[in-house]
This record gives sequence, structure tokens and C-alpha cells, in this order.
Amino acid sequence: MNKFQDNFKQIIFFIIIITLGIILFIPLRVIFAGFLGACTLYILNFRFVEFLSIKKKWNIYLVTFLIMFLNIVILLIPTGLAVMFVIPKLSTLFNNSNEFITGIKQIIFEIESRFNIEIISTSHLDKLTSVASSIIPEILGTISSFLLNISTMFFILYFMLVNSKSIGRTIRNKIPLKPENLDSISKETRNVIQSYAIGIPIISLFQGLAATIGYAIFNVPDIYLWGFITAIVAVIPFVGTGLVAVPMIAYLFAVGETYNAIGLILYTGFVVMQIDNLLRLFLLKAFANIHPLITLCGVIVGLKLFGFIGLIFGPLLVSYFILLIKIYNIEFAPTNNSASEKKS
Repeated sequence: MNKFQDNFKQIIFFIIIITLGIILFIPLRVIFAGFLGACTLYILNFRFVEFLSIKKKWNIYLVTFLIMFLNIVILLIPTGLAVMFVIPKLSTLFNNSNEFITGIKQIIFEIESRFNIEIISTSHLDKLTSVASSIIPEILGTISSFLLNISTMFFILYFMLVNSKSIGRTIRNKIPLKPENLDSISKETRNVIQSYAIGIPIISLFQGLAATIGYAIFNVPDIYLWGFITAIVAVIPFVGTGLVAVPMIAYLFAVGETYNAIGLILYTGFVVMQIDNLLRLFLLKAFANIHPLITLCGVIVGLKLFGFIGLIFGPLLVSYFILLIKIYNIEFAPTNNSASEKKS
């Protein structure tokens, strides 16, 4: 009877903890991406911190300051320059949204007249203005959320770096896994994070550069703006570069630059998209052999949960989910338990 009461109390206490956790998480989910970002940077920098603080005997606060400074330089300066370049372009675009919508309608009309096809109905075409106006507050909300998560990320990262020794001990003591499984899981986690945090941005950068060169060759206006946008959407496998290239090709056809449009089709197919295939084949496999479908599903989930910043953290969440399934199979699958019993 006492054992039943103890188990019942334990279950009730566990339910209370889970309920309070959910209540706390719901209002704090807006900064969850910042927490994931801090964990990502911590894992990427852990070996460097360990080398300086343990092997070189540097003061942990000096090491933390150095790591924070390097991360800010590497992450925030390029991001800030990109934002300073893109925001004026977007503000000009939104200030002249009526002219922009008129231009889109003209391009669609030209393509429909030339090829005798209907791309979009008149009723849907008339809704473009309202759709464009609704995008503006969404972009402003995304920017404010991004800034909030970046601030949260570096705030959490500071305390994680300062307490890196105790964090490592706590994780090893509290996670109920065998030491050999814990080592393999930590290695796989590091490989997955390096793949997404280093490999995918490099792929996007090279695709953006290649696309910018193509836009310059084939007379696309505002090549730097569209090249930057291409680099961002290139995170999405299979269709990323096409989200920008297809409208650019349609524009070239509409303004009568048929040869440039055909050239851009060939260039996108044989150069830009092949860069994606080659780099994914060699670069990502150097870290972790992640299937592009995992990245695609992660992007969809991330955009829904976190907005624009979810392009990075969505795939990480999907990878963590798959990793947890592997952990469960390693630790608790009946075949593993029976095998361990036979050995004993």
C-alpha cells in the first residue's frame, strides 16, 4: 500500500511539474529560437572554450569575452551590413507598392498574351494589393522577433560559457544514458549542428554569389538585392533558388528579353542548382549525412514555429527528434536489452 501511495504521489508530482512547464513555456516560446541559438553556439564553441580554459589555464571570464566577441563579429557584422543594404531597398519597394503591383500585373498580362495561357485569374490578381499591404506588418514583426531572439541568444550564451564546466558535468550526471551511448550521441549532435550551422550557410552563400553573377550576365535589375534574397531562400532544398529565379525569368520574358530569359534558365539549372547538389554531397557529408527531406520538413516546421529564423532552427528540431528516436532504440529497445542480458 505504501509503495502504491509513493508511486501515486510521484505521478501527481510529475504531472504538476509538466503542467507548470507548459504554462511557463507558452509565453516564453517567442524566445525559444534564441535558446536554441545559444545551445548551437555553445556546442560549436565548446572545444575552443575547453582548450583555452583547461589546457591553457586562461581565466574563464576572459575566454567567455573572447568567444562572445568572435561570435558577434562573425554573426552580427555581416547580418547588420546585409540588413542595412536590404531594408532601404524593401522600404522603397513598399513605399511604391502600387507601382510594384502594377508592374507585376503588366508582366503577367504580357506572359499570358504571348503564350496564350492564364497564369492567375482576374479576381486573384486584384487581391495582390491587399496581400502586399498585409506582408509589411509581418516583416516588421519578423525583424523585431529576430532582434529579440539574437539578444536572448547572446545573453544565454554568456552564462552557458561561464558555467561550461558545471554544464558538462550536469548533463553527464542527469541524462539517464550509458556512457558509451552518451559519447556517440554527443558526437552525432555536434555533427548535425555543424552541418546546419556551418554547412548550409556556406551552401547558401555560394548559391547566392553564383546567382548574383547570373543575374548580372542576363540583365536582371537590382542584382545584389535578388542575389541576397536567393542566398536566403537557398536554405530550402530542391525549390529554394527557384523561388527567385522563376519570377526573374518570367520578368525577362515579359520585357521581351527572350534570349536572356533562356540563358538564365540554363544558367540556373546547370550552374546554381548544381552548386547546391555538389556542396551538399561533399560538405554536408563531411559533418553529418543528412537527407534533404529532413531539411525541407525542418524548414516548414521552423517557419511555422519561429518565423524567418526558423529556416535554421527548424531543421535542427527535426534532427533532434530523429536523434531522440535513435537514443530510445539504443537504450530501451527489447533487442538491446536482451543482448545485454545474454552478455551478463
